[in-house]
Amino acid sequence: MIIDSHCHLDFKVFDSDRKKVIERANQSDVKKIIIPGVMQKTWCDIKSLCETYPQLYPCYGLHPYFIDQHTESDLDKLRRYIETNKPVAIGECGLDFYLKNLEPEKQNFYFEEQLDIAVDFNIPVVVHARKSTEAVINAIKKRPSLTGMIHSYSGSYEQAIKLIDLNFYLSFGGPITYEKSTRLRNVVKSLPLNNLLVETDSPDQPMSNASSLRNEPSLITEVIKNIAQLHNTTDKEVARITAENAIKLFQLV
Repeated sequence: MIIDSHCHLDFKVFDSDRKKVIERANQSDVKKIIIPGVMQKTWCDIKSLCETYPQLYPCYGLHPYFIDQHTESDLDKLRRYIETNKPVAIGECGLDFYLKNLEPEKQNFYFEEQLDIAVDFNIPVVVHARKSTEAVINAIKKRPSLTGMIHSYSGSYEQAIKLIDLNFYLSFGGPITYEKSTRLRNVVKSLPLNNLLVETDSPDQPMSNASSLRNEPSLITEVIKNIAQLHNTTDKEVARITAENAIKLFQLV
């Protein structure tokens, strides 16, 4: 069994063939898929989708990309939504210091507030960390009981070890399938499988051998294959361990 730990299957790009995408995932042994939320207005769609397809699991959160569309009242709404709808995690939340039009202070406010909500409800967080890994580490350090995953990890090996020591998992997807991603592939090779997750970030982050710009969960087998090669083990072993990690983190049934 394979678990796609991060997939935006609720996005409109899947509206025309979502059922077929899920069928292809199942045929590729992708039996569980985590769906992160990015804005308050998407939570209901994710809830409905996960009720329709039992192999999908919801997260609700406020993504830094949409920082100008969030309001402080969304944080209260998030608390109430979690109370009644029981997601597997808070997210996708985080910090993005790569895009210069996203105000860092405002990002940090929403990120830290969501971390506090996760602590209060004792559930994991799904974290976006782009050019911001050290800031993310510092925020997590202030909350010793917090756990979660860093989606599409892009930091250093040293930062990865810090995050592992803080009880976080590191998730990898399409970027590691590119031979030119030498630094990232070396990080994956150096980390223990017991701390890794796999993802597609569909519809984004296509694989190196992609025939389409739209990514989808069935293609995660390419991520599995690359990690297996880097660790000199089998695809089956990588699938097994990363699935066990996801089940443990998200308390999946």
